[in-house]
Amino acid sequence: MVIGCWLALRAGLGLCRVGIFFFRAGLLCTSSAYPLGAYRIPPGAGLLIPSRSARYSGQNMRLFLFGFTFLAMGAVPTPESYFGHKIGVDNELLDWAKVVSYFEALSKSSDRIKFLELGKTVEGRTQIAAVISSASNIKNLEHYREIQMKLSDPRKTSEAEAAKLELEGKTIVMITCSIHATEVASTHTAVEFAYRLATEDSNPKFKTILDNVIILLEPSQNPDGVDIVTKWYRKTRGTEFDGTSPPELYHHYVGHDDNRDWYIFTQPETRNTAALENKWHPEIVYDVHQMGANTARIFVPPWMDPVD
Repeated sequence: MVIGCWLALRAGLGLCRVGIFFFRAGLLCTSSAYPLGAYRIPPGAGLLIPSRSARYSGQNMRLFLFGFTFLAMGAVPTPESYFGHKIGVDNELLDWAKVVSYFEALSKSSDRIKFLELGKTVEGRTQIAAVISSASNIKNLEHYREIQMKLSDPRKTSEAEAAKLELEGKTIVMITCSIHATEVASTHTAVEFAYRLATEDSNPKFKTILDNVIILLEPSQNPDGVDIVTKWYRKTRGTEFDGTSPPELYHHYVGHDDNRDWYIFTQPETRNTAALENKWHPEIVYDVHQMGANTARIFVPPWMDPVD
């Protein structure tokens, strides 16, 4: 493929939108694990190459290198192609290692997502987060984080300076998922949510969000529990125990009370999440839970004023 691009440029053949051309020709497949057609090609992808009359030059070479970088990055993998099923279908749960590798794949294939490793869980799994925003915001994350730090501490920032920083900064929204591992929907939702933010280009609301908000998305605060619940469900599927909770704590030490650890911070998962929150001081923290079909709805408006 590289040789083909080189010869085309040297000959001045002017392959229009070479990125799309190679995808459609079936010449790009990053590995056998991701077959052609398993990816969504972002609208407008590709590279405009000089016309047939253009000759090889330093400018053309720079265009070629830019196009090759795009090709090397690859298109964003869909959840269905990566996990083997649509997110949210019946009778399918997720393996945590696969969730982690999917967010790594998103980060490598989209300039709207940055992958973060927060630390290790009690059982040694990797706890992660994804920073999601516009490509421009992602390139300037440290700048916006510094603004947050100044705004979070009135000892460092006067009211006049804070007013200016508020106009320059971005809204920071932290979303945490499935601290209670049997509430499986939020981890699944995080996968689909991140994919849509990375690929949606036709909805102006998405662009507005990406331009003005930096999202800190933690797909699970309890990765060990994700695997415990998935393993038990697969083991009991089709039996009389199908759909029951695992006969063990879905957090090694504190089980369902892992979210009660927020006043004492005894568990590494709590400390990992707190470290991310303290680094950014988000304006909004949205901790996603899941209620049963016929149980109470507790968290409804009016909302309380935020407390940092």
